Amino acid sequence: MISLTLLLCLNSNPTDCHKEDVAFDGSIMQCALFGQAAAANYMRGRPKWYVKQYRCGSARLTDA
Repeated sequence: MISLTLLLCLNSNPTDCHKEDVAFDGSIMQCALFGQAAAANYMRGRPKWYVKQYRCGSARLTDA
């Protein structure tokens, strides 16, 4: 599985940032081509935040 990692920052305080991993259903090449559009879709309904950076990579596995 591919992960789209977003670096999100507050509009009111650009130094207040955090990373969020979003699952991307596709290949690494598709993520490279369409990651920006996927990030824009993810940001709908989050007007206080903006995407400073995004990156495609392998999904991190965590123990549940």
